[in-house]
Amino acid sequence: MTPPPAVVTAVSVLMGVWNGAPQVAEAVQSVLSQTMADLELIVVDDGSTDETSVILASFRDPRLQIVRRAQGGLTPALNAALRLSLAPLLARLDADDLALPERMERQAAFLSAHPDVGLVGTAAREVDASGREVAVVRPPVDDAGIRRALIRRNPFVHSSIMMRRAAVEQAGGYDEAFPVAQDYDLWMRMSRVTRMANLPELLVVRRLGSGRVSEARDTDRLRAEAIVRWRAVRSGLYPAWCSVFALRPIVAQAVPAGGRRALRRLLGG
Repeated sequence: MTPPPAVVTAVSVLMGVWNGAPQVAEAVQSVLSQTMADLELIVVDDGSTDETSVILASFRDPRLQIVRRAQGGLTPALNAALRLSLAPLLARLDADDLALPERMERQAAFLSAHPDVGLVGTAAREVDASGREVAVVRPPVDDAGIRRALIRRNPFVHSSIMMRRAAVEQAGGYDEAFPVAQDYDLWMRMSRVTRMANLPELLVVRRLGSGRVSEARDTDRLRAEAIVRWRAVRSGLYPAWCSVFALRPIVAQAVPAGGRRALRRLLGG
């Protein structure tokens, strides 16, 4: 007897987590409480040693799939979730962020109305560890504005994006050579195969950790940004004069960690 075909949902939400207690509970609940119920959430527990596994096991929603693996980093975890996903639309949420209730519904409706767009993000609120709003991120909304920004900086909030599976697969998925800035690299490659957009609505809450990013990790991010931009220029995606934007993160690596944020604000990237 032929088994019934797998039920394909509209959206697969991908989440990787390592030692995400206690915020992961709120992140998961924010997905499962969406006004768009036709979704699945795939959480890859990347070798957590805290209470993450217990928290995840406390959910009894059949739309939640939990996979536990040895720690390998966020990028491999996201590709593992991608391989398990079924839907034609893929969304992201970090394990310490929150999706507002109408986020998935609004993004899916936008993609339905704009078949030429394969990647859409949203604006976001940034809050500190106490939940106090510290910033509002309003990225460019149209394809032309996003392309102008993309060679200079990352014009998407990773936790806000929804993308078409076909475009992600055509671009090659997340590159596991990038332990950081893996999202920026993927957007740059996806820009070759699809149009892009951001919704102006604030549909995601991004939590900023209380601890500082280590200088070594920040240096890794700068190095990754430089590689992504050099590749974009060398491939002809951007003209040769845009090489200056690839030089910025290289120069920033020579600046002490305390001055890097000020330098990024000054240079606009």
